[in-house]
This record gives sequence, C-alpha cells and structure tokens, in this order.
Amino acid sequence: MSTDKQKEYYIKNRKRLQEYYQKNKEEMRSKSYEYRHVKKPELIKLQAAKRRSKLYNLPFNLVEQDIKDIWPEDNKCPALGIPFVTGDQKTKSYSSPNLDRIIPDKGYVKGNIQIVCGLANKIMSNATPDQVIQVGQYFKKVIEDLNRNNMEGDTLK
Repeated sequence: MSTDKQKEYYIKNRKRLQEYYQKNKEEMRSKSYEYRHVKKPELIKLQAAKRRSKLYNLPFNLVEQDIKDIWPEDNKCPALGIPFVTGDQKTKSYSSPNLDRIIPDKGYVKGNIQIVCGLANKIMSNATPDQVIQVGQYFKKVIEDLNRNNMEGDTLK
C-alpha cells in the first residue's frame, strides 16, 4: 500500500482504528515489544545506534544485515561468555546484547562494531585494554589474598 493510500485509509477509518487501539492497547504494545526486542533485536540495535550517531555527530553507515553478520552464533557475549537475554526488561543491563564501537571516534560503521553483553561493554567503555587487564590482575590478586587470609584464619580457630 502506498503512503498516500495509507494516509487516506487512516483518515477514513481514524475513529475505528483509535477505538480498536484503546481496547487492545496492552496486547498491541506487548506484541510490538516482543517483535522488536525478541524476534528482531538487531533492528533495535540499529535504530538506537542511528539515533546516537545523530545525537553525538558520529559516522554511521550500518544496515540491519551488518548487525546480523556480527551477532555471535552461540548467542553469548564473546568477551565474557554470558548468554544474551533479550526481551526481558528486568535483566536489560548486564546480560543484554550491546552494539559496541570498537574505536569510539570512528562511529557506527561496518568493521568498527561488535556485539557484547552490557557488562563487558561497561567494563571496556572507559578504559584502554591495558587498563582493563591491569584492573583484572589487581582484582584477582585481592581475591586470592583474601581467600588465603580466610583459609589461614580458619585453621587458627
């Protein structure tokens, strides 16, 4: 249906369509959310990236297929191995798939994007790779020391 025909149809049937929407608002919202976030998460990622690129004046040249092409086949974060959870509003942050710019200044362009979980994206967003490794090594040492001290303390009791 062409755009003109769609407009004409809507104008002619506006009242009936509005009544239908009011009666079925929750069901329509739910189906729309499920379609966009569960069945087509790459489309949501694309639309959000396009908005951010305009907002922050970043280069953008992606299409939906570019995101499908880089989506991990096992549906897990390649950095942390966490299974992606899409469509669940309660678990959005850490396990949801994020479209990450590998080099932030290059923008959302083919070859500069990857899909990682929200936790990995947050870890990488404000640090260099060396800083991430340094923090990881420090944290690992702190935990090992804590475990060692707890084991020594247990044997003294």
